[in-house]
Amino acid sequence: MSVSNREKNEWLISKINPQAGEHLLEIGYGNGEVIEVLAGSMHNSFIAGIDHSSLMYRQAIRNNKKHIGDNKVALHLGTVWELDYPPRSFDVIYGSNIHFFWKNPEREFGVLRTLLKPGGRLLMVFQPRWIKSADELRRFAEKTLREYYLAGFQQIDLDYRPMRPVTCVAVTGYNPWGDG
Repeated sequence: MSVSNREKNEWLISKINPQAGEHLLEIGYGNGEVIEVLAGSMHNSFIAGIDHSSLMYRQAIRNNKKHIGDNKVALHLGTVWELDYPPRSFDVIYGSNIHFFWKNPEREFGVLRTLLKPGGRLLMVFQPRWIKSADELRRFAEKTLREYYLAGFQQIDLDYRPMRPVTCVAVTGYNPWGDG
C-alpha cells in the first residue's frame, strides 16, 4: 500500500473484519489495493468495486488481475447510481475518503443501503485533511452520522483514530433487519 494511506487502509481492513463467504462492495476503490488485500485473504467470498476514474479502473484491474480471473473480484467504472446489482447483494459496503465528494451523501447512502442485506454494514473511513481543529472534525463526523440516520441506517457508531496529518474517522451503520 502507498505510504500515505497505509495506516488508514490497514485500519479500514480491520474495521471491515471480513468473514469467509461474505460479499463486499468498495466504493471508490482507487488503485484497488484494499480489494487486493481482502481478496487474497478471504475464502468463498466476492468483492465488487466501483470508481469513477478510468485511470484508477485500469490500475485496479492490473492490481487484481488474478482475483478477477478467479471470479473473486469484479471492478466497475462509474458511480453508485450506476451499480447494477440486485437489492440485498452485499454483507458489507465500504469506502475511504469518498463520501465528502458527493453532492447529497444522504441519497447515496440510501442507494447503498438498498444493496445491503438485512443486518449488513456500511463503513466509511475518512481523513478530511482540510480540517483544522478537533471540534471541526467532530462536527463533520456527526454530520456524516446524521446522513446515515436519514438514509435509514441503525446502530450507527463513530470511531476515531489519531493519525497524521489528521485524525481518521470511521462511521459504521447497519441496515435494519427485515428492511433493505
